[in-house]
Amino acid sequence: MSNDIKNWDKFQWVQGRKHTDDKILLFNGVAVEFRDVAMMCLFFMQNEDTLYPPPRFKGADMFKDYIKETLETRKIPTQDKYKIKKS
Repeated sequence: MSNDIKNWDKFQWVQGRKHTDDKILLFNGVAVEFRDVAMMCLFFMQNEDTLYPPPRFKGADMFKDYIKETLETRKIPTQDKYKIKKS
């Protein structure tokens, strides 16, 4: 998957109205708000804690590490590093 938002399958962007470089992120045609992202983070943290309960496992800390790496590098971490796969 490319880090170029224009190439993401489930997402698209449209021109925003605040600046010529302003973009609005759409998911399935609906604008994504910061609150949506926060709600998704809460969901993933709870789910990780359920599937991989601390202190035996990392739980939500693994998700937080993934997000932290994304924020620090501005790139999507590799699937292998975080053992991400969907069944």
